[in-house]
Amino acid sequence: MINIKYEIEQTLPGIFTVKVQDDYQRAMLFLRCQEYYESQFEEIKGSHFDIFEYMERYTKWRGGGAFTYPSDWTGFNVPDYAVIKPIKHVLDLRNGILPTPYDYVMLDIIEQVKSKIKRNSKWYLLGVDSFESRTMMHETAHGLYYVSSKYSEKVKSVVYDLPGGIFGGMKDLLLKMGYCDEVIVDEIQAYMSTGLTSEMTKIPGIQKHLKTFQKHFKKYAL
Repeated sequence: MINIKYEIEQTLPGIFTVKVQDDYQRAMLFLRCQEYYESQFEEIKGSHFDIFEYMERYTKWRGGGAFTYPSDWTGFNVPDYAVIKPIKHVLDLRNGILPTPYDYVMLDIIEQVKSKIKRNSKWYLLGVDSFESRTMMHETAHGLYYVSSKYSEKVKSVVYDLPGGIFGGMKDLLLKMGYCDEVIVDEIQAYMSTGLTSEMTKIPGIQKHLKTFQKHFKKYAL
């Protein structure tokens, strides 16, 4: 059995954060749920899949002959339904998909979350390397977008008020990074609120729009 060391905390109302310092273990723990939620591969997103087949699919897409998912993605964020549904499916052996040790650990995490919230409450799960990292802040922005209607309504309006060149530039970069269309607005608000990539900083005029996002994020996150 794989020894997966993790810590879990409720970092904001409805937002639970799992800290796993090992990059490979963190990625493999969240891979099934994250890809179910927002995979760039249409045949994977919203579907139940074999982990080893996914690893082969991802490796071919990257084209380098190695499975680089754990180094490509350091932080993870998944809404409640995208955690529960794929784990419930894969752990029912009648469905014919081979579970991994990570699936059983995620089941334990689900049970811990459920023990701390009211029944039928919305919740969000984050996967990070540290509770104090920039990754933590970025993933928290995603969590707020899901659990707080006031936060999401505000940042949506700010995102849609961005000049076309900035919105389009961000969208193009995010799609190239491997995000799917459905999460573009959420990703834009998270990057604008907590820090841009080096490529994003090159988009003309983007810097002057950051303060509005950052101010709103701090109001809800800190």
